[in-house]
Amino acid sequence: MAKRTNEEQRIFDRLQDVAVSLGLELIDVKYVREGDKLFLRVFVDRKGGVTIEECAKMSELADPVIDQEMKLDRHDYFEVSSPGLDRPLSENSDFLRYAGEIVSIKSYEDVAGKKLWQGKLLGGVDAEVRIEVEGGIMSFPRKNIALIKREVVF
Repeated sequence: MAKRTNEEQRIFDRLQDVAVSLGLELIDVKYVREGDKLFLRVFVDRKGGVTIEECAKMSELADPVIDQEMKLDRHDYFEVSSPGLDRPLSENSDFLRYAGEIVSIKSYEDVAGKKLWQGKLLGGVDAEVRIEVEGGIMSFPRKNIALIKREVVF
C-alpha cells in the first residue's frame, strides 16, 4: 500500500501488538476523506483471511488506544477491515505471506517483450520479486513494478 503519513505510522506502530495479540497482521493504517467526513481505516489480515468477528474484536481493542491513550480525535469514523483479496502487494511481509499463490505483475518497462506477467509467487525482497512462469523463473526489479497483486483462481 502507499506510504503512510507520520501520524498514520505512529498509529500503525502502536497497533502492531494489538493485532498480534489477536493472531492478525496489521497491514496498513490510512486516513481517507470521503465527502466532508474523515475516516481512520485500519487493515488487518492473516493467511486464510479474517472474519468480521476478528475485525470487530480488533476495533474493540484498538478504539480505546486511539481515542484515550493516543488522544486522536480528528477522524469522524473509525473502521477495521480486511484489505481485500486483490489488494496490491508492496511489503516484504506480503511476499512471504502469499508465497506459492498466483500473482500478476505489471511492469513499467517491457520484460522479455511484455509488461504483464502472471505466475506463482516465489518470494520478494527489497530489490526484486520472483515468480514461476511456464518455462522458468522470472525476476523483476521492485523499482520496475507498477503493480503486483494476487489473482483469484477458481
